Amino acid sequence: PQWRTAAEYFSTREYQKALAKLESLVVARLFELHKMGLSGTGYKLRTHINKALKTRCKAIQAALRRYNDAAKALNRQQLDWKDVATYGSLADFELLQECREDIRERPWAESKNRQAALHWLRLERAKEERERLNVEVSRLANWMSKEETLLSVTADRLRHEASPLVTALEDLLAHRLRQNRIHRQRI
Repeated sequence: PQWRTAAEYFSTREYQKALAKLESLVVARLFELHKMGLSGTGYKLRTHINKALKTRCKAIQAALRRYNDAAKALNRQQLDWKDVATYGSLADFELLQECREDIRERPWAESKNRQAALHWLRLERAKEERERLNVEVSRLANWMSKEETLLSVTADRLRHEASPLVTALEDLLAHRLRQNRIHRQRI
């Protein structure tokens, strides 16, 4: 009698561990699929996510085999890869109801909270980008001033030497001044 209780406990524990592992992999896959569909996701990140998804699919299949073995021992519902692969949201993952705790009730599982977190992260990245751009703008302004000064000094020197290059350099200087005026208006 006691050994049966212990065996049932260990079987249930193995089932719960297999289910938790399968859940975590499927949930991670769902979040990666969601992130891959975001319009602001760049090519490199989408490529990285796609590679991670391929690896995760193998891990999900292994976890699914382990889950099915544990479910079979307890006479519980088994799953096919086809079913797990087509889950598109947490609501589709009906197994979660059999788990020790239903993670759909967690704050991070709600779409509005995930959207709020994404917006917050985007705002944080925008602040960082603004700081970086402020540095770049000051560098650009500094470079334009130094280039104009260098070209002016060089043109004056060539004018005093009566060099035939002075005309070409003055044209270049005039062109740079026009371009830099446009850049200064924009910044």
